This record gives sequence, C-alpha cells and structure tokens, in this order.
Amino acid sequence: MSYKTYRTHKEMSHSLLRGLLITLTIGPCFMASARDPFRVSANEQIRLGQQVAAQIRRQFHTLPPTDPRVQVLRRIGHRILSTFPDSETWQYSFDVLDDKEVNAFALPGGPTFFFTGLLNKLKTEDEIAGIMGHELTHVRQQHWAKLYSEMQKRQLFMTAALIFLRVNYTGAQLVDLANNLLDLKYSRNDEAAADQGGFDNCSNAGYNPQGLADAFAMLDKLPGHEPEFLSDHPSDNKRINHIEDDIKRSGKSYPVQRPLPWATPAP
Repeated sequence: MSYKTYRTHKEMSHSLLRGLLITLTIGPCFMASARDPFRVSANEQIRLGQQVAAQIRRQFHTLPPTDPRVQVLRRIGHRILSTFPDSETWQYSFDVLDDKEVNAFALPGGPTFFFTGLLNKLKTEDEIAGIMGHELTHVRQQHWAKLYSEMQKRQLFMTAALIFLRVNYTGAQLVDLANNLLDLKYSRNDEAAADQGGFDNCSNAGYNPQGLADAFAMLDKLPGHEPEFLSDHPSDNKRINHIEDDIKRSGKSYPVQRPLPWATPAP
C-alpha cells in the first residue's frame, strides 16, 4: 500500500527497509511452484512473512492488545476475514505500530500492520476497513510473490542478454531504466486490483466503501505528492473517482460510516 498509506514498501524507515530487502531477496531458499520455477510457494510466503513481522515488532514499539486502537483494528480485520472462504491458507495478524508515519502494509502470508500516524488521521471504521481490504488483497492475490517471480525472470534474461551483446556500462544503465518502467506499470496493475479488492472486502463485511475513497481523499491533501507518471500508484483522484463510480453502479444502499472513538469530530 502504501501510502503515505498506500506507499507501503517505500516509506518505512531506511534501516527497516534495508533489512526487509535483504530478507526478501537473498535470505531464504524458496521452494518454487511447479507451474512457475520462480514462484514462491504459499508456505514460503507464510514463513517469510512471519520472519519479517518478527523483525518489525522488534524494531518498532507495537501497541499492546489492550489498546483501543489495536482492539478496533483487530475487530475490523476479523470481520473482513469472516467473509473469506473457509479454504484460506494464510496466517493473518493485525498489529499497530506506534510511529508517526502515515502508513499501512501487509506482508506476504498475512501479517498486517497499521501505523498510529495513519490511524490518527482516519475518521471512521469504514476508512480502516477499506485500507484493510486493500492490503489483504495484496496477500490473497500473492502480489509480492508475483513481483518477485517477474523480477527474477527479468534479471536472468537481462544478465544473459548483457553477456551475449557485451553491452557497455551506459547500455546497462538504459536496461536498468527499462526494468524500472516495467515495474511501474506492473505495480499500478496490482494497485488497481487491490483497490477493487478493498472495495469488495469492506462492502462484503458490511462497511461503507465510501470510506476507502475518503481515506484516499485525506491522503491526497498530505504534502509530498508526486505526479502520477513518477509514481508507482494511480493518482488519488483517479482512485477516488473509480471507487465512487463503483458505488453508484452497485445500486446498493450502504450503512452510515461508523466514527472512530479517538477521531476528532469534523467542525
């Protein structure tokens, strides 16, 4: 996601991000799917997610289960999980990290984290549910495993091509730029899928999907926004419009959004 909220893997602290990159790339010896020799298996995704989650809990102050923010987050998370098929294989968990960063993310296999910096800016349970549904879609559709597989394939292909063509350093830089552009398009596709999943998951659990649009509207007002063509996510305005169009097309009557107990009422 991740953010601000949806700039998930780019806005963690630099030291944590370096540790995650090491763990996610060279740490484990993955068991690949029989259909895709580069694809990380579901069991390995779960194991990896648990390992990285343990690192995160050691680095950040994790709020205790008695904290109202943790209780609300877990109640919403489990309510969404109750709408998933009984055959779900992932090991979900929901924790709150006490940090001013405006962020939320889900790791491969199911561990999900919200920062207090984000929760303090949200106004309703429905906003949390929309973001939660978005992040859980990344887990269920195995976006990280797919990205890892595609990255490995491109690295293998480009290494072979560079050796065969004897590309010089400048040429290699151009190849690296091309890879980044491929990642840009791919990430936007997954983010669009996660937005749709956020809409479906929160509405299926009885929340108002307008909450997801409202969360994006709040994020859009935060400083530091990049132009869409420089970002690996669709613009907030496009995401908001798409969600609100889906609400209209559904023809459903959604419940009034539930205010969060710690949220400051609008003036």
